[in-house]
Amino acid sequence: MNPAASPRKAKVICLGVATLDQIFRVDHIPPAPAKFRATEFIVTGGGMAANAAVAVQRLGGEAQYWGRVGDDDVGDQILRLLRLEHVNVDHVHRLPGARSKTAAILVDARGERLVCSAPSQGYPPDTSWLPLDDVKRADAVHADSRWKAGAIALFDAAFAANIPGVFDADAGDAKEVLTISQRATHSAFSEPMLTSLGWGPPRIALPRAFGGNNVFCAVTLGERGVMWFDGVAVRHLPARATVCIDTLAAGDTWHGALALALAERQPLQQALQFATAAASIKCSRFGGRVGIPNRAETNALISS
Repeated sequence: MNPAASPRKAKVICLGVATLDQIFRVDHIPPAPAKFRATEFIVTGGGMAANAAVAVQRLGGEAQYWGRVGDDDVGDQILRLLRLEHVNVDHVHRLPGARSKTAAILVDARGERLVCSAPSQGYPPDTSWLPLDDVKRADAVHADSRWKAGAIALFDAAFAANIPGVFDADAGDAKEVLTISQRATHSAFSEPMLTSLGWGPPRIALPRAFGGNNVFCAVTLGERGVMWFDGVAVRHLPARATVCIDTLAAGDTWHGALALALAERQPLQQALQFATAAASIKCSRFGGRVGIPNRAETNALISS
């Protein structure tokens, strides 16, 4: 199957967090309090699920973002930036009196980042407003780990509809993340999150984490690629060599690209190559979300 865009755009619902990111590029992240100058600065949208939705849209899919933001100026900016990317935000829940999430981020010369997020205020766990019947008309869903009740509701609806559910198991309480993970069909942990389960290295931990609705349980390893367990064996795909400028949003891009590839019914190995190529391009560009590639760029890297 050629990974060119499908005649009909695959529809992917992305549920979870959206932020407004203030990103500073610096030579190094200081080990002690100090005053220092950034070499570059940008304000853009962020958040795992919101970035994944942008990745889906840029890579040739049709993305809906489901999430919660406050009725403040930051919330207005978050939604404006998603609309500029043509992400459907019709089902975003505006919360009266709530404070939307924002973050200040330092990115150093190696592409590594330090993230300081201001917590949202006034975000209830309620899921009653989610239009879960719409899941039947989607081709895949994606959720991050920031809203447990919402992610579980979405993955249960996706499993009932027999479509892929991709979980970005990046951070959070280990037991809660594992619970969500096993409601998804395709779950991918960050390395620190998988380690926090206390089950040892990935070759041992992944089969133990595999369960429930899983057909695929993975861990993203940055420059070392991705390792996964498919119920039979632990397998590994190396990362593509790249000059790393900024890792911010690379994982979000990977998860969004994987969700789109599965929505297009790409075979798993091909879907992983597609996601890895998109994330690799993102790492070569500064600016978090700004660096997410389009479909032509990603296909060109795969072809090379």
